[in-house]
Amino acid sequence: MKWFVLFLPMLLLAPRLAQAAPAAPSVLVQTVPATLRDLDERLTVYGKVEPDPERLRAVTTLSSGEVRKLYVGLGQRVTPGQPLLELATAPQARMAWTQAQGRVASARIQLQQTQNLFGEQLATRADLASARQALGSAEAALAALHAQGAQHATQVLRASAAAVVTQLDVAPGALVQPGQPLLLLGAQGHVWVRLGVEPEDAARVAPGMPVTLTPVFGGAPLDARVAQVHAVINPTTHLLDAVVRLDGARAAAQIPGAWMRGVIRLRATRALAVPRSAVLDDARGHYVFVIERGHARRVAVHAGLEQGGWIAVQGALVPGAQVVSAGNYELHDGMAVRIDAAPAR
Repeated sequence: MKWFVLFLPMLLLAPRLAQAAPAAPSVLVQTVPATLRDLDERLTVYGKVEPDPERLRAVTTLSSGEVRKLYVGLGQRVTPGQPLLELATAPQARMAWTQAQGRVASARIQLQQTQNLFGEQLATRADLASARQALGSAEAALAALHAQGAQHATQVLRASAAAVVTQLDVAPGALVQPGQPLLLLGAQGHVWVRLGVEPEDAARVAPGMPVTLTPVFGGAPLDARVAQVHAVINPTTHLLDAVVRLDGARAAAQIPGAWMRGVIRLRATRALAVPRSAVLDDARGHYVFVIERGHARRVAVHAGLEQGGWIAVQGALVPGAQVVSAGNYELHDGMAVRIDAAPAR
């Protein structure tokens, strides 16, 4: 009985001592299973929309003259047959036309006279051939002036197809010479997007690669392919040009001079991936924490491609492994964890 009385306080105190014992520390974490995913290696570049240089058309004149009127402005869209400018033929060209007409009339009279003399046997065949040759030369000279438009005091140059005025080199009152470019028209349904690629990335980009173009200042993205990769540095941008061609309605919707962002898909690979937030790094390299029997275990990995918040990893990690995606900054190897039932973000 004495023994029981002595140990009774200790028996009553034991549950309290057990409750007061400190519990092992644990961290509340969220997990996501490591999964196999298709990831793309991508390159983001920028560039401008411009008229297709292979479809530019220079408007010129075959005769000298003076610009009387301009009917269009720089950047204006024009339709087939729309007037572009009015050109007054130079006085010298008009005089040449008049002189050529006189030479043709004179050569015809000379030929008629020679034919009459030949019929009376007063002219030779050589005389007749020479008269015919003189008429042919005079008519050819007149036809050349006619093709140049020298027969008109003024002429109106018109657009031959739907286009955009991309360059305007003259103003009313300007004197122009034969063959001088007056303005430049770019085809409406054909544009280039000239993207600038850093020289060190040029070897990774090739024609045919898919690219997604998005207007920098807002607009719907569109999918296309790289058409050309130039091998010379652009002196303006100091980058290499990767050209994307757009045709038809997609080209007509673009405004020359607008900035575009291009995302070029360089290559695709299937790899084991985890959320980007799951990958940590320190002096020993990249690593993740996986949950095994309620405890965190550190696993070293090599980080690879990253896309859409997921990153490819290589190492002693298997598909389906529960990787800590939130709360991992508080963990160390072997630490107890509590799994948050809320879905990981």
